[in-house]
Amino acid sequence: MKEQVIDIATKDVVTVSPDTPISKAVGTMENKKFHNLIVEKDDDIYLVTMHDLLLGNSVHQQVEDLMFRPFCVKMNTQVIDAAFEMINSGQRVAPVIDENDKLIGIITDYDVMKCAAESELLKDVKIDKIMTKSPVTIDIDESIGKARSLMMKYNIGRLIVLDMDGKPIGMVTEDDIVKKVFKPKTKMTVGELTGNKVPRMAQPVSMIINKPLITANIGDSVAEVAEILEQQDIRGIPIFKNDTLRGIVTRLDILKYLRDLRAESMVEVEIQGDFDEDQRELAERILFNEIKKIAIYSKKIHWIKLAVKKERDKGGVPNYSVKTYVKTPRKLYVAEGKPKLSSTKRIDWDGEEMELVAEKQRWDFIEVLKDALDSVKKQMNIDKEKRQSKALNVGKKEIMAEEFSETPTENEE
Repeated sequence: MKEQVIDIATKDVVTVSPDTPISKAVGTMENKKFHNLIVEKDDDIYLVTMHDLLLGNSVHQQVEDLMFRPFCVKMNTQVIDAAFEMINSGQRVAPVIDENDKLIGIITDYDVMKCAAESELLKDVKIDKIMTKSPVTIDIDESIGKARSLMMKYNIGRLIVLDMDGKPIGMVTEDDIVKKVFKPKTKMTVGELTGNKVPRMAQPVSMIINKPLITANIGDSVAEVAEILEQQDIRGIPIFKNDTLRGIVTRLDILKYLRDLRAESMVEVEIQGDFDEDQRELAERILFNEIKKIAIYSKKIHWIKLAVKKERDKGGVPNYSVKTYVKTPRKLYVAEGKPKLSSTKRIDWDGEEMELVAEKQRWDFIEVLKDALDSVKKQMNIDKEKRQSKALNVGKKEIMAEEFSETPTENEE
């Protein structure tokens, strides 16, 4: 998930102008299998969704009435950061822009699923960790209107359809209702069996069901399920255990999980004290890199505080000392970086040997900061080795206990 957005984004972007009628925009989306469309107006970037278009007042209405300014992601943003920002902005796609804010691509939840499918991190996470349990279902003979009401009631976009025996056999989605019922190419007014005219929303969900039902197993990883969603180009999948329906997972669920991972990895850093402002950018860059190294020793860091003290020697040159506090779930680590004594010197004065003199090195803020953070890493590494050694000793004791507790043989008795 550390790839840059530009590496996975679609660069051949399809755009429309603000005066495009809804009918043409919907046609473009259906032909390209899009759910979103970028609108360009006077070098500005806008976005319009399929649902916005299909709920317009008229097919002749222009997309300008329904478009909105979207969150755009920079081309060099990491994929996990892009997923975090997309979800927080309420979008499942984002235009990709260069350093001059020019449109150069688009990234979608489909693209993120491709990365998630290859993620080593997500291969270790079982799908039951993020699935929605007790998914909402509907009987195959229930009406499309009932399906729509259930979706609105539970704020979901799909229902699992059950046959007459209560067995899951297919799926009906919000998109199915919008495309096949609200704006159908042919009017759904003829009953499937009787031939009598029936209102569209009173038709059974069997008229718009998606079959066969694509499923995943509860023992699958998040990466494996993401791969199915991406390869089958579907947005949700039921999760089964021993042929029993146990839950459902959507692309949005995986995106939200990535957002939560990204949020958990964020560390609050507080810098107190006085130091040259022209060093701030470099200090923040060093902190960013060092925090990633510290995370090797502790998977969770609650916060980091730096207390900077600036002094000047007789020549007016600043000396710094930095006290670093790193809070983890296990411990509060404290370390200090400060000017060290240089190697002592023997001074001769007119042939006489004088006493040894210790001099302070003139450290700048960056050097002291690195020294303090290195000290924290060393402390963490020592604690990590102690925990591993303790675990190993416990394992040895258990083995010895088993050996001495073996049932004696007949001869021994």
